[in-house]
Amino acid sequence: MTGTAIRTARPADLAAITRIYAQAVEHGTATFEIEPPAEAEMARRQQTLLADGYPYLVAEVGGLVAGFAYAASYRARPAYHWCVEDSIYLAPQFRRRGSAWRF
Repeated sequence: MTGTAIRTARPADLAAITRIYAQAVEHGTATFEIEPPAEAEMARRQQTLLADGYPYLVAEVGGLVAGFAYAASYRARPAYHWCVEDSIYLAPQFRRRGSAWRF
């Protein structure tokens, strides 16, 4: 697949990010959430991570947000200061492509 771009998420991406995350909440188990958050809540979460200096990225394919990823503090305890956890979510139509991804 050509034309894939990884870039910093923009406010205009929030609707797509919210849809992708909602699908993960409704059909997966990794989020540990029961109800998908609204777009305003997703924006708040994104702003918090960015304000703390963490990356929040999207993968764009052909002008569409194919997925998003971010890093966050793993734990608040001092021993974990340099540890982060990452989260990656893909829209259903961009999953199961194996090595077809080209950047």
